[in-house]
Amino acid sequence: MPVHSKDFVDLATRARELGCRVPVRVAILPGNFSTAANTGEFCYHAATPHVRSAWRSVGFEDEGPDPARDMTSSAGHDRNSSGIPDRVPSGGIVSQAATNNESAKVPLVVFFGVGLLGGPEWCLTVALGMISRVLALDPCCASPREVRFDAIVERPGGNGYACLEYRGDAYELVALAREVRGIWAGK
Repeated sequence: MPVHSKDFVDLATRARELGCRVPVRVAILPGNFSTAANTGEFCYHAATPHVRSAWRSVGFEDEGPDPARDMTSSAGHDRNSSGIPDRVPSGGIVSQAATNNESAKVPLVVFFGVGLLGGPEWCLTVALGMISRVLALDPCCASPREVRFDAIVERPGGNGYACLEYRGDAYELVALAREVRGIWAGK
């Protein structure tokens, strides 16, 4: 499985700098979370609304940095052809939507926090399984054999964050659960 591990920015500090909520369990992050100057520059992968919808179907809530935005309904939002809002009404967290061109340049980025350790063990596997399904079968995605996915994993005890960069087959994505659990175990 083609995975590269590296350190990630302090997600909690970065979220506070940007004025976003800090996720605790599971969240979709913009592909440029660590480099965006503000939330208006956030660029999400095209599969984001589809993953959120899949997660909701099994009872997961995306704790992403821009909770004021509902990616699946059109109430109060202007949308582009990919279903991603072009803007958020004033008073909410402003997010610039990714066009299909921009979203092709960023990986799908998902945060897995130590808060998941307090729930059923299957949560991580189901979350990854739903992502795998979307990336493999949704027409908004590129080839299921050429997936770009980053798992941002919170290390226990306030020891920072790791980024698992996965490049490969969408059907093998669920195997990342082993890598995530290894980080949680301090390996």
